[in-house]
Amino acid sequence: MKRGRLAAVVLCIICILTGCSGFSPEVTGVSINKKGRITQVVRENFDKDYYSKKEVESEISAGIKAYNESVGSKCVKKTGFSVKNDVAVLRMTYASAKDYADFNNIGFYLGDILGAVQAGYAFEGKFLEVSGGKVKETDPIWGSQIMSGKNYKTIVIEEAMLVEAPGDIKYVSENMKVTGKSTAVLEETGRAYILYE
Repeated sequence: MKRGRLAAVVLCIICILTGCSGFSPEVTGVSINKKGRITQVVRENFDKDYYSKKEVESEISAGIKAYNESVGSKCVKKTGFSVKNDVAVLRMTYASAKDYADFNNIGFYLGDILGAVQAGYAFEGKFLEVSGGKVKETDPIWGSQIMSGKNYKTIVIEEAMLVEAPGDIKYVSENMKVTGKSTAVLEETGRAYILYE
């Protein structure tokens, strides 16, 4: 019993020192912590006839090095890359939402409703109310109603993926599927919103 506890403590220490996370989705996704740091897991089919693991890993490392040199800090890190059963799994960390957006050249916002509106996000379309990780059996509300209410913390994405928010989800845009108290997935590329507290 003591040996088991010791092993668990050692594993926790290793995770803390290496920056690993318990975030291991079955699909591509991001997890955001309370300080705005982002952990990304990318899962893609890997055809060994066209690519080698070494070549892909080398390209990823070169891209990270170039980005970090351009911003003058190690804001983006690769924490793992593996290929198993023709599926490549890449783990990355980003110091901020801006680093994630700039490195991946994709729209991504993390802040609050007011900041999102100032950044040009229009909150168009309908939103679903969420409680306890489930969509409420109520009619969807318009984004304009969301904008005139509480200034919720906000995540805006523009690519198909799972998102783990650092709090309880309260609303999602109609194109998102809620999968838990703090998780939701966008299954098709497009702009989507998560509001949480």
